[in-house]
Amino acid sequence: MIGLIDIGGTSIKFACQGEEGLVGLTSSKTPANLADFYEILTNQINKYKEEYQITGVGISSPGTVDAKTGIIGGASAIPYIHNFEIVKKLEELFELPVAIENDANCAALAEAATGAAEGKENVVFFVLGSGVGGAIIINGKIYHGSHLLGGEFGYMLEIGRASCRERV
Repeated sequence: MIGLIDIGGTSIKFACQGEEGLVGLTSSKTPANLADFYEILTNQINKYKEEYQITGVGISSPGTVDAKTGIIGGASAIPYIHNFEIVKKLEELFELPVAIENDANCAALAEAATGAAEGKENVVFFVLGSGVGGAIIINGKIYHGSHLLGGEFGYMLEIGRASCRERV
């Protein structure tokens, strides 16, 4: 069983995924600071460890997520989660392995697996939430881009101009 965390600008959603599907769904208001953020996440994961014996945690996060370094770059509605090794810190707090990916990429993969884009190899996905984002799936895989901004439509400066932060 895997613990799941979806970090949003308004709320943080939690669940566990196992063979029987999603269980233990709950949410909490996104706190205003890092200390409270750590407390909320750690308390919920500890509950899941007791109830479901989870073996790892998957996180869906806003921002420019570098899954290799465990750092969330860029900008989001939650400024205190950016530009440090957050995955390393969460692994210490949870005492479990942690995987992280951009929230729009996670949503696009979910739609491609069981939603409106099921069975499609190439997908463009738009997210309108606390911010504007998106994802691109090519040949069934997330296109991260050369600077982890693939699909980050919210970063476009001007439509129709050749200068954009993402380079193919």
